[in-house]
Amino acid sequence: MTRWTLEYLLNTNPHDFENLVAYLFEQMGYAAVVTRHSRDGGIDIELELEHFGLSHRWLVQVKRYADAVGVKEVREYSSLRYRDNVDGVIIVTTSHFTKGAEEEAAGHNVKLIGGALLVRMLEHYCPDGQVMGEAGVPDPNNTVIGGAILKSSEHVLASEPIVIGKDKLVMVVTNKNLFFKKGTGGMLSNKSEIFRRVGANEIIGLHAESKRIFLLMGSKEIEILSIQPKNREKVLDLLGQLRADYLKGEHLLRLARTGSQFLVLTNKRLVIIDQHDGMREEIKVKSIIGSRVLNGGLFKKPRLIVSESGDDVRKREIEVDDAAAWQKAIGDAVRVS
Repeated sequence: MTRWTLEYLLNTNPHDFENLVAYLFEQMGYAAVVTRHSRDGGIDIELELEHFGLSHRWLVQVKRYADAVGVKEVREYSSLRYRDNVDGVIIVTTSHFTKGAEEEAAGHNVKLIGGALLVRMLEHYCPDGQVMGEAGVPDPNNTVIGGAILKSSEHVLASEPIVIGKDKLVMVVTNKNLFFKKGTGGMLSNKSEIFRRVGANEIIGLHAESKRIFLLMGSKEIEILSIQPKNREKVLDLLGQLRADYLKGEHLLRLARTGSQFLVLTNKRLVIIDQHDGMREEIKVKSIIGSRVLNGGLFKKPRLIVSESGDDVRKREIEVDDAAAWQKAIGDAVRVS
């Protein structure tokens, strides 16, 4: 195990450093969420801890500094406590705090974690952190590279180049997560950062076409990620190795696509999603009380009529190829729900 050092932390990408601090607090028992930079309002990480009905919420500001943090920064971030009605604010830095900053913090319930204390905390709570290196494989000599921190029970299966939209990425598949890495250092640099992480337990299913793979994921709302892999068969095989995990929860039963519109049936819901205009309709499988096929005539597709219970019975009309097969799939899903 490589020891944590301030030099190492100072050389870490700022976004990766925030992820590392969030991971540290998770190891301490907190639920930690790294905020989106466009909306964070001065907050880098939100922490919450709940035991036996007692809940504590803290806001964390992360400063990857070489110079001391002074009164001005402490005063600025201490006001977040009153604005967001939380228990307190934590400022984490790789440097140290001036005497005036420490006095200011004491009056506003602002907790300060300087570089020396941070290193000790990392050594205590993250002694066996495994790392994803630049090539997408664990690096036994480091604990964090490229922002992806692997737990001791997690290991990399493989990495593959892909395209999402206009972005060229590397998808790194572990036995627990998908990491999407994006280069950040320009043409002459191999630096990268984590563009996105998707847990294996968030995956609902996948739909493969000749050049694209549509990855379905989410919990409250289903999101569809369009992936163009360089090696389609290898990516399908890698994602297939996670199948046992995502079949435990909500999982895909049937999918049809017409242009940007998707008709998705899982064991929990029937969803129509149009990725072009954002339109979304959803019917819970448990609320479906009937379905039938209405023939469309000579030049029209058959239509699927789905009846949904609520305060009254609603009927949804869906135009789809192979409506009879969809009717059967919906009936099967309802019977086992």
